[in-house]
Amino acid sequence: MESFLKKTVLAGIGLFALTKEKVEEFVDELIKKGELSQDERSQFIKETMDKVEERSAEAKEWVHKQVEDTVEKLKPKISQQIDELSQKLDKMNTELEKLKKELNKQKTK
Repeated sequence: MESFLKKTVLAGIGLFALTKEKVEEFVDELIKKGELSQDERSQFIKETMDKVEERSAEAKEWVHKQVEDTVEKLKPKISQQIDELSQKLDKMNTELEKLKKELNKQKTK
């Protein structure tokens, strides 16, 4: 689970870097077309990247909540499985002890 979160965060960082490049390319195209002035370039990129960061934070929060919800849904099932395995282990230990006693009885004969 931790690996998934780590990969998600790293992917987000990579996407952010890629997005900045694409925004800069887009802005340069707007300048070439005369739809944006060179003076507006920095401000436009900054505002756009601020929006990207905001959306990225929202996405990270959403992913985090989805992971937490999934873990909460799985907890009862996992707990049940652990209980079942514990019961099986107890039964196996009881059987093992019985077998040890029988083996000791046979040795003493």
